[in-house]
Amino acid sequence: MSRMKKITIFTGVGLLSVVVIAIVAVYAFVIRRPVTITPVIAEVKPYEWNKVKLGGNVLSSDGSPYFIWNKTGESDNWIVFFSGGGASWDAQSAAHPIKLMNFIKGGDTGNYFPDIPFYMLTLLRGMMDTDNPVNPFHGWNVVYLPYSTGDFHIGNRTAEYRKEDGTPFTMRYNGSNNVRSSLDWIYANVDKPEKLLIAGESAGGFGSAFWAPEIAAHYKDSEIFQYSDSSFLKSDKWPNVIDQEWHADFVKNFGYAPEADIIGAAFRANGHLMPPGTVLLQSYSVYDEILIHFQNNINDYKGPRDRRIINEWSQEMRQSVSSVAAAVPNYYYYLTDYGLNAAKGTTPHTFATRETFYQAEQDGVKLVKWLGDVVNQQNLYSVGSKFLKPPQPAQE
Repeated sequence: MSRMKKITIFTGVGLLSVVVIAIVAVYAFVIRRPVTITPVIAEVKPYEWNKVKLGGNVLSSDGSPYFIWNKTGESDNWIVFFSGGGASWDAQSAAHPIKLMNFIKGGDTGNYFPDIPFYMLTLLRGMMDTDNPVNPFHGWNVVYLPYSTGDFHIGNRTAEYRKEDGTPFTMRYNGSNNVRSSLDWIYANVDKPEKLLIAGESAGGFGSAFWAPEIAAHYKDSEIFQYSDSSFLKSDKWPNVIDQEWHADFVKNFGYAPEADIIGAAFRANGHLMPPGTVLLQSYSVYDEILIHFQNNINDYKGPRDRRIINEWSQEMRQSVSSVAAAVPNYYYYLTDYGLNAAKGTTPHTFATRETFYQAEQDGVKLVKWLGDVVNQQNLYSVGSKFLKPPQPAQE
C-alpha cells in the first residue's frame, strides 16, 4: 500500500496535508495560541476548543497524558464525539503505532495513535465546525474524546509485548478508564441537553455505539441520536481480541456478546438498550479503502487488494446494514459512492470531521442535509437504498 493511502488510516488525511498541518499546528497551537486548560465549563469561551484535564486513571497507550476537548455553543444541544485513530489487535500490530516521522521517512506508517497528536485539532472540520452557519449543528456544544489506545475506547489492560527484534514494550489498552473519566466530567458539566448526539467516526464509531446506552441512560429526558460514521470491520477474531487482548469485559460492561460483525451487533443491541425514541444512524462510503485495508490486515489476508476483495468487503458491509435495518426500528443509513476512484475502485474514508461532510452527495441528497433533516427536522429517512438491492460491484 502506498504511503498516501496508508496515511488516511482512520483519519482520511493525505501525507502532505499531515506534514503541513503539523508545521502549522506547532506555530498556531504551541507557539502562538495554546489551547485553554479548564476544569469547568463555565470558564470556557464559545466556539473555541478548550483542553480539559481529567481525574482518574487516564493514560494514552504509550503512557503519555490523556485529556478531552470541549467547545461551547449557544444552544442547549450537545455532541459527545468519539475520535477514530486505528486499532491494535495483537503484539505485532501494537508494535507499529502511527507516528508523524513514519510518514516523513516512509515505510510502515502504523496502525493506531499511541498518544494524542498535537496537530489533531487542526484536522477537525465538518460537523465539528459548530460556528459554521451551514453546519446543521451550528451553535451546538461539543465534547471531543480523543483516541490513543488502539482498543475502540473499551480496553482495560496493560500488556507487555515484544517487538520483532525482541525489544520489550508496554501497551496500555486504557480506553475504558479514559472514557469513564471523560463521562465523569461530562455528567458534572452537562446538565440537561435538549438534543444529544452521541457520535464517532471510524474506530470512534465503534466506541460511540458501545458507550451510547450508558450515556443515554444518564440523559433520559433528552432527545437522543447515536451516529457512527464509517465503522465496519468484520472478523472472527473480535471476540477473542476484545476478551484476551483488550480485557474489555464486554458482556458485563455493555450487555451483549461481541460478534464478527461487531458494529452490527452493537446497533442491534442498541435497538433495545437505548431509551424509546432514540434514533440510530450510520453512514458509509461503499468501497472504503481504509476499512478494506484494515479488515484485510486483521484477518491476515496477504493477497492482492483487487476488485474481488473490494467487492467482498462492500457486500459484507451492505449485508450488515440490511440486517440492522430489518431488526431495528428508528434506524437510518446513508450509503454513497461519492469520491469513487475509478482506477482503484475505492472510495474515501469518513465524512463527519472532514470537508466532505458538506460535499458528499448521493441520489441528489447531500449527507449534511440528511443528517440535519433527521436530527433537527425529525424527517427520518435513509439514502442510498439502491446499494442494498443487490450489492453493486466496484466500477472497472
